[in-house]
Amino acid sequence: MLSCPSMKTEIDTRFFRAGVGTVIYNNKGEVALFERSQNPVGVWQFQQGGIDLGEDTQTTLWRELQEEIGLVESDFEIITEYPFWTVYQDVNSVADSTKTRLGQAHRWYFLKLKDEVRIDLNKATEVEASDFDWVSFDKAIETTEELKKHVYRELETYFTDTLFLQQKTA
Repeated sequence: MLSCPSMKTEIDTRFFRAGVGTVIYNNKGEVALFERSQNPVGVWQFQQGGIDLGEDTQTTLWRELQEEIGLVESDFEIITEYPFWTVYQDVNSVADSTKTRLGQAHRWYFLKLKDEVRIDLNKATEVEASDFDWVSFDKAIETTEELKKHVYRELETYFTDTLFLQQKTA
């Protein structure tokens, strides 16, 4: 079991791989979408990564950002944790007996990139993304694989109705 003390949430990791995902955004409300260079190659998605044994979600957040896209905590001006876990089921996870889990469960963070910071994938310590683009949330939903679309819609609703709206009026 993986627990999140701040939300008193537990995820049974026997069935779902636990991870952390990020929605990196800029002042225009655009979000950074990354093209995978590892399996499944060519899929465009938000940055995400698995929680290692003994890690909490914050530790995973900063480790994965450094490894996959070369960003560190000081590159962001606002860090907001999404208040819920999201879950998606992998394709054929029930029918394929070689799959060890049904899907993935993620804790998400919305990260506002500082104006002066540029994403440079060459700073990543591991090669997991081959490209990135700033897109609208609608484009991110349209572009990603089908199994993640419901999660991205949920994240978009929170971003547009709560987070980005609050920041524009502040």
